[in-house]
Amino acid sequence: MRKSKEAHIADAKRHIENARKILREKGKKEDGFYTDAKYVAIAGHTAYRGILIALNELMKQHGIKKSTRKLMDDYRDFLAQLDRKVLNYFNTAYNILHLDMGYDGLGDFKTVQRGLKCADIIINWVEKN
Repeated sequence: MRKSKEAHIADAKRHIENARKILREKGKKEDGFYTDAKYVAIAGHTAYRGILIALNELMKQHGIKKSTRKLMDDYRDFLAQLDRKVLNYFNTAYNILHLDMGYDGLGDFKTVQRGLKCADIIINWVEKN
């Protein structure tokens, strides 16, 4: 049985909350930085996955069904057609959550919070569309 849009959105939001919990409980914040790169990376990937869950559901609703893994350009092209402002949030979230946090372990508190805020904006936008 296929999950509803509401269930996918709830799952996406749960990923964002899990990322925040990881940072809060294991990120070891000192002087404006999370010092444990391992947990910063886990939180970044978790939050980014939440965005993809929401966008994949919206793409399905628009008739975009791809059996293989979607590429970044698939998401960017889709968002460019619907809302360029949300595309900007997506690009920012991709850079911060996926690349900077997920791969590099960048733990600057303000940057991390910006990435999570972009994730919230994207998921809330998907929920309304």
